[in-house]
Amino acid sequence: MLNNIIPIPKKVEASGGILIAQPRIYTDCPEWEIFVETAVDSFSRMCFFNFEKGEGGVILTRDNALKPASYTVSIDDKAVISAPDDEGICYGIATLLQLAELEGEMLTLEKCRIEDWGDKNYRALMLDLVSSWHPLDKVLRFMDVCFFEKVPYVHLHLIDNAACRIRSKAYPKLATPKYSYSYEDIETIRNYARARGLKLIPEFDIPGHARRLVNTYPEVFGNKLSNESEIQGAVSEVGFKINTDDVICAGSDECFDGMKTLFQEVAELFPESEYIHIGGDEAYIQVWDHCPVCQKYMKDNGISDRYELYSEYVARISKFVLELGRTPIVWEGFPRKGSERIPKETIVIAWESHYNIAPDLLEDGFKIINGSWQPLYIFNNSKRWTKEDIMNWNICEWQHWWEHSAATLNPIHVPNSDKLWGAQISIWGSTYENAISAVVENLAAMSERCWNLTRRTNQINYHNMSNCMSIKLHKLIQDR
Repeated sequence: MLNNIIPIPKKVEASGGILIAQPRIYTDCPEWEIFVETAVDSFSRMCFFNFEKGEGGVILTRDNALKPASYTVSIDDKAVISAPDDEGICYGIATLLQLAELEGEMLTLEKCRIEDWGDKNYRALMLDLVSSWHPLDKVLRFMDVCFFEKVPYVHLHLIDNAACRIRSKAYPKLATPKYSYSYEDIETIRNYARARGLKLIPEFDIPGHARRLVNTYPEVFGNKLSNESEIQGAVSEVGFKINTDDVICAGSDECFDGMKTLFQEVAELFPESEYIHIGGDEAYIQVWDHCPVCQKYMKDNGISDRYELYSEYVARISKFVLELGRTPIVWEGFPRKGSERIPKETIVIAWESHYNIAPDLLEDGFKIINGSWQPLYIFNNSKRWTKEDIMNWNICEWQHWWEHSAATLNPIHVPNSDKLWGAQISIWGSTYENAISAVVENLAAMSERCWNLTRRTNQINYHNMSNCMSIKLHKLIQDR
């Protein structure tokens, strides 16, 4: 099945013949025992019988001469996966999972040599854990998909208007009762990610999408409105009704200290996470015009209007995340005005091409991620884009269907560069059951388009490859 590996490997040389191997996996690198256990678990679940740790089948070995995050697979009288690092060895295991066939209870593999690496290192799946409750086992199944399809980043959207899915010692009322992940659950997610070479990006979304924060602790996070009736019935610039509880106060020292405490807790919950997402989009900043605390902060700090205050707040939170030793990621949401205040280490996901657009973000010195709503969103089964749509897209392109987006009539294009880090699929408002089929198909297509910037196959061939890959993957993730 050399022709059905997704993403398509850079180099494949078939040598003819079939290796029939014992269903055993081992490594000569003690630090990779964790990945042997992952391989044994994944093969056993996918093949419906137990693989074992031990010699005689597949070996994982380190080769420091290979480039970072690359791997080779050599199948002759045995199957050898070589890589220089954790990421590469997990990609190699994923490739072998896609290659493997069974003959009785023996592993059969086409004899070949594969040399492979991805063109763009950032490939991610964002899970909206707020709009619908995702039980722990379903979160792990999404992570299985990422592992199988060589998507190394898992972005966890943990708080929004409706709920908060993590627990806080400083603000214990914040977590949604009965529907939040315990400290033990978070540890399970972390360990599961580590064993599959996945990197978690926790998101704590502010200053907008903050109703849960404001409603549970209004005295800390709420705006101190001088006359709430002045903003009753007001709408945003694109016609959405403004809820004054949906945005935190940007001028309050107590509010900012509270946010620092919460981000400190997020960092402690996810100690391995190099990146922390701070949200930063869709904030109803008109509320700040009616908050004397925000107005005083603006006057004291020479800030001309609410747009500049928006950028200032994103900058303050970004700088604090940097002080924690992490790199901030933010949604495209802050305006260009005042963006010079934001540290250029901050990475921006350009998704809507409304608040800010990719060419301007690059010109202003930011590293960006392509999160183009069209075709990379999976949104509650509405406006569903297909794997074919994603295969016809490329990482340098932004599209949209919304009339307020700059990318609607004419897609936006930027030249490829190191500042264009990669792309991600985002799931919004969907249960696992509603989303999983789309995730299996669309995430693989996104991974392919980031792994190989130059297109490697036509639509018909890719459709057939995808179907073969999906059959195996559904075996891996199906309920037992």
